[in-house]
Amino acid sequence: MDCASDVHHDLFVAVVEDRPLVRQGLIRVLQNAPGISAARCLPDVPEVDDTPIYDVLVIGIHSLDNLRLLLRIHHLAGRCRLVLVSDSLALSATMVLLDAGADGYLTTDASEQALCEAVHRVADGRPYLAPAIAALIADCRAEPGTPTLTPREADVLRYVAAGFTHAQTANRMGVSVATVETYLQRIRKKFTIDTPTHLARLARRAYVHHLLEQNGT
Repeated sequence: MDCASDVHHDLFVAVVEDRPLVRQGLIRVLQNAPGISAARCLPDVPEVDDTPIYDVLVIGIHSLDNLRLLLRIHHLAGRCRLVLVSDSLALSATMVLLDAGADGYLTTDASEQALCEAVHRVADGRPYLAPAIAALIADCRAEPGTPTLTPREADVLRYVAAGFTHAQTANRMGVSVATVETYLQRIRKKFTIDTPTHLARLARRAYVHHLLEQNGT
Protein backbone atom coordinates (compact mmCIF):
# COMPACT_ATOMS: atom_id res chain seq x y z
CA MET A 1 0.00 0.00 0.00
CA ASP A 2 1.65 3.22 -1.16
CA CYS A 3 0.91 6.03 1.25
CA ALA A 4 3.50 8.67 0.48
CA SER A 5 3.24 11.94 2.34
CA ASP A 6 4.90 15.34 2.37
CA VAL A 7 4.92 15.23 6.18
CA HIS A 8 8.50 14.62 7.32
CA HIS A 9 7.81 12.79 10.59
CA ASP A 10 5.82 9.73 11.49
CA LEU A 11 2.28 10.56 12.54
CA PHE A 12 0.45 9.87 15.79
CA VAL A 13 -3.22 9.20 14.98
CA ALA A 14 -6.16 8.74 17.34
CA VAL A 15 -9.47 7.06 16.45
CA VAL A 16 -12.84 7.88 18.06
CA GLU A 17 -15.31 5.22 16.93
CA ASP A 18 -18.06 3.60 19.02
CA ARG A 19 -18.49 0.45 16.91
CA PRO A 20 -15.95 -2.26 17.78
CA LEU A 21 -15.53 -3.86 14.36
CA VAL A 22 -15.18 -0.55 12.53
CA ARG A 23 -12.82 0.72 15.23
CA GLN A 24 -10.64 -2.37 15.01
CA GLY A 25 -10.53 -2.11 11.23
CA LEU A 26 -9.46 1.54 11.29
CA ILE A 27 -6.80 0.87 13.91
CA ARG A 28 -5.45 -2.15 12.01
CA VAL A 29 -5.07 -0.17 8.79
CA LEU A 30 -3.44 2.81 10.50
CA GLN A 31 -1.05 0.76 12.64
CA ASN A 32 0.25 -1.00 9.53
CA ALA A 33 0.49 2.10 7.36
CA PRO A 34 3.86 3.60 6.43
CA GLY A 35 4.54 6.99 7.98
CA ILE A 36 2.29 6.39 11.00
CA SER A 37 4.18 5.69 14.18
CA ALA A 38 1.19 4.98 16.40
CA ALA A 39 -2.60 4.71 16.26
CA ARG A 40 -4.64 4.82 19.46
CA CYS A 41 -8.33 4.37 20.31
CA LEU A 42 -9.99 7.09 22.36
CA PRO A 43 -13.25 6.55 24.26
CA ASP A 44 -14.58 9.98 23.32
CA VAL A 45 -13.79 13.21 21.52
CA PRO A 46 -10.85 14.78 23.37
CA GLU A 47 -10.78 18.24 24.87
CA VAL A 48 -8.92 20.98 23.02
CA ASP A 49 -6.03 20.89 25.51
CA ASP A 50 -5.49 17.18 24.82
CA THR A 51 -5.35 17.40 21.03
CA PRO A 52 -1.80 18.74 20.43
CA ILE A 53 -0.28 15.30 21.05
CA TYR A 54 -2.17 13.89 18.03
CA ASP A 55 -1.34 14.74 14.44
CA VAL A 56 -4.75 13.59 13.20
CA LEU A 57 -8.04 12.57 14.81
CA VAL A 58 -10.22 10.09 12.88
CA ILE A 59 -13.84 10.31 14.11
CA GLY A 60 -16.72 8.05 13.09
CA ILE A 61 -20.20 9.54 12.59
CA HIS A 62 -22.72 6.98 11.36
CA SER A 63 -26.26 8.21 11.93
CA LEU A 64 -28.38 11.33 12.16
CA ASP A 65 -28.21 10.93 15.94
CA ASN A 66 -24.42 11.14 15.69
CA LEU A 67 -24.73 14.54 14.03
CA ARG A 68 -24.80 16.00 17.54
CA LEU A 69 -21.09 15.20 17.54
CA LEU A 70 -20.64 17.98 15.01
CA LEU A 71 -21.34 20.46 17.77
CA ARG A 72 -18.78 18.76 19.98
CA ILE A 73 -16.00 18.60 17.40
CA HIS A 74 -16.61 22.01 15.88
CA HIS A 75 -14.50 23.64 18.60
CA LEU A 76 -11.58 21.43 17.53
CA ALA A 77 -11.64 22.71 13.95
CA GLY A 78 -8.53 24.71 13.16
CA ARG A 79 -6.88 23.48 16.36
CA CYS A 80 -6.14 19.94 15.21
CA ARG A 81 -6.53 17.94 12.00
CA LEU A 82 -9.81 16.04 11.72
CA VAL A 83 -10.95 13.25 9.38
CA LEU A 84 -14.63 12.29 9.62
CA VAL A 85 -15.72 8.82 8.52
CA SER A 86 -19.34 7.82 7.85
CA ASP A 87 -21.22 4.80 6.49
CA SER A 88 -23.49 6.93 4.34
CA LEU A 89 -22.48 8.97 1.32
CA ALA A 90 -25.48 11.23 1.91
CA LEU A 91 -24.57 11.70 5.57
CA SER A 92 -20.98 12.54 4.64
CA ALA A 93 -22.21 15.15 2.18
CA THR A 94 -24.54 16.53 4.86
CA MET A 95 -21.63 16.92 7.25
CA VAL A 96 -19.67 18.86 4.65
CA LEU A 97 -22.62 21.13 3.91
CA LEU A 98 -23.24 21.71 7.61
CA ASP A 99 -19.55 22.63 7.90
CA ALA A 100 -18.25 20.42 10.66
CA GLY A 101 -14.95 22.17 10.07
CA ALA A 102 -13.07 18.91 9.49
CA ASP A 103 -10.12 18.64 7.12
CA GLY A 104 -11.13 15.34 5.54
CA TYR A 105 -14.28 13.33 4.82
CA LEU A 106 -14.66 9.76 3.58
CA THR A 107 -16.96 6.76 3.94
CA THR A 108 -16.35 3.34 5.49
CA ASP A 109 -16.36 1.70 2.06
CA ALA A 110 -13.19 3.59 1.18
CA SER A 111 -10.07 1.58 0.46
CA GLU A 112 -7.24 1.25 2.95
CA GLN A 113 -5.13 3.40 0.65
CA ALA A 114 -7.81 6.14 0.66
CA LEU A 115 -7.88 6.20 4.47
CA CYS A 116 -4.10 6.44 4.59
CA GLU A 117 -4.08 9.16 1.94
CA ALA A 118 -6.72 11.15 3.81
CA VAL A 119 -4.74 11.02 7.07
CA HIS A 120 -1.48 12.03 5.42
CA ARG A 121 -3.03 14.79 3.35
CA VAL A 122 -4.78 16.49 6.24
CA ALA A 123 -1.67 16.13 8.41
CA ASP A 124 0.16 18.02 5.67
CA GLY A 125 -2.42 20.81 5.78
CA ARG A 126 -4.32 19.79 2.65
CA PRO A 127 -8.05 18.94 2.70
CA TYR A 128 -9.27 15.50 1.63
CA LEU A 129 -12.73 14.92 0.22
CA ALA A 130 -13.60 11.47 -1.11
CA PRO A 131 -14.38 11.71 -4.85
CA ALA A 132 -17.93 10.35 -4.44
CA ILE A 133 -18.70 12.98 -1.77
CA ALA A 134 -17.21 15.73 -3.91
CA ALA A 135 -19.34 14.63 -6.86
CA LEU A 136 -22.49 14.68 -4.72
CA ILE A 137 -21.97 18.27 -3.58
CA ALA A 138 -20.32 19.66 -6.71
CA ASP A 139 -23.53 21.43 -7.73
CA CYS A 140 -23.14 23.63 -4.64
CA ARG A 141 -20.68 25.82 -6.49
CA ALA A 142 -21.63 29.46 -6.89
CA GLU A 143 -23.54 30.34 -10.05
CA PRO A 144 -21.76 32.36 -12.75
CA GLY A 145 -21.81 36.05 -11.91
CA THR A 146 -21.73 35.48 -8.15
CA PRO A 147 -19.02 37.55 -6.41
CA THR A 148 -15.91 35.57 -5.56
CA LEU A 149 -13.69 35.58 -2.50
CA THR A 150 -9.99 36.26 -2.56
CA PRO A 151 -7.87 33.54 -0.93
CA ARG A 152 -7.36 35.69 2.17
CA GLU A 153 -11.06 36.50 2.43
CA ALA A 154 -11.81 32.79 2.19
CA ASP A 155 -9.29 32.13 4.96
CA VAL A 156 -10.98 34.67 7.22
CA LEU A 157 -14.38 33.11 6.60
CA ARG A 158 -13.14 29.59 7.29
CA TYR A 159 -11.74 30.69 10.65
CA VAL A 160 -14.96 32.53 11.47
CA ALA A 161 -16.95 29.41 10.55
CA ALA A 162 -14.72 27.35 12.86
CA GLY A 163 -15.59 29.64 15.77
CA PHE A 164 -12.41 31.68 16.03
CA THR A 165 -12.60 35.22 17.38
CA HIS A 166 -11.23 38.10 15.32
CA ALA A 167 -8.10 38.11 17.49
CA GLN A 168 -7.57 34.36 17.12
CA THR A 169 -8.12 34.62 13.36
CA ALA A 170 -5.57 37.43 13.15
CA ASN A 171 -3.05 35.35 15.07
CA ARG A 172 -3.58 32.32 12.83
CA MET A 173 -3.21 34.39 9.67
CA GLY A 174 -0.27 36.47 10.91
CA VAL A 175 -2.10 39.78 10.47
CA SER A 176 -3.60 42.43 12.74
CA VAL A 177 -7.13 42.35 14.12
CA ALA A 178 -7.80 45.51 12.11
CA THR A 179 -6.85 43.66 8.93
CA VAL A 180 -9.25 40.82 9.75
CA GLU A 181 -12.04 43.33 10.36
CA THR A 182 -11.21 45.03 7.06
CA TYR A 183 -11.53 41.70 5.23
CA LEU A 184 -14.90 41.09 6.88
CA GLN A 185 -16.10 44.58 5.94
CA ARG A 186 -15.13 43.94 2.31
CA ILE A 187 -16.93 40.59 2.35
CA ARG A 188 -20.09 42.13 3.82
CA LYS A 189 -20.07 44.85 1.17
CA LYS A 190 -19.26 42.49 -1.71
CA PHE A 191 -22.07 40.06 -0.83
CA THR A 192 -24.49 42.62 0.67
CA ILE A 193 -24.41 40.86 4.05
CA ASP A 194 -26.44 42.49 6.80
CA THR A 195 -26.83 39.71 9.42
CA PRO A 196 -24.49 37.32 11.26
CA THR A 197 -26.56 34.42 9.93
CA HIS A 198 -25.91 35.48 6.35
CA LEU A 199 -22.19 35.75 7.09
CA ALA A 200 -22.16 32.27 8.66
CA ARG A 201 -23.97 30.84 5.63
CA LEU A 202 -21.41 32.42 3.31
CA ALA A 203 -18.61 31.03 5.46
CA ARG A 204 -20.02 27.52 5.13
CA ARG A 205 -20.31 27.91 1.36
CA ALA A 206 -16.73 29.19 1.13
CA TYR A 207 -15.59 26.20 3.14
CA VAL A 208 -17.36 23.76 0.78
CA HIS A 209 -15.86 25.49 -2.26
CA HIS A 210 -12.42 25.30 -0.65
CA LEU A 211 -12.74 21.53 -0.23
CA LEU A 212 -13.96 21.06 -3.80
CA GLU A 213 -11.18 23.19 -5.27
CA GLN A 214 -8.48 21.42 -3.27
CA ASN A 215 -9.79 18.10 -4.57
CA GLY A 216 -9.80 19.35 -8.15
CA THR A 217 -13.56 18.88 -8.54
